[in-house]
Amino acid sequence: MSSEIVKKQLKKVNWADLSNFDPTTNTYIIKKYSQPTYNIGKMYIVRVADQLVCNNNSVIATNWNNGTSPQFTCLKIYVSKIMGKMIYVDSISYDIINKKDLSLMWSGWLPVENLTQLESL
Repeated sequence: MSSEIVKKQLKKVNWADLSNFDPTTNTYIIKKYSQPTYNIGKMYIVRVADQLVCNNNSVIATNWNNGTSPQFTCLKIYVSKIMGKMIYVDSISYDIINKKDLSLMWSGWLPVENLTQLESL
């Protein structure tokens, strides 16, 4: 399935991730996406969705967290409880660039779908 249009487009590429390309079979393997898992008693570094940060009027803050919300985007969390797609966390703000904890702490419920797991500790 060789095409001149495809060949022209590929020649224009400056950078490509070929870590999953197998040149012997000429196949690019696309791994199936799987949702990250959270386990009670484990720690993770996560990025919180912008709509939850500093938003004390959100549904999550109002209905689940007594009007509080995380004040920082990147958190180091300890998972205490799991209820469906919500996790209860004890967290501390985390500086991802310098890889160190900051002073701001927060505890409350967070929806798993609004978290990006950066690292499992």
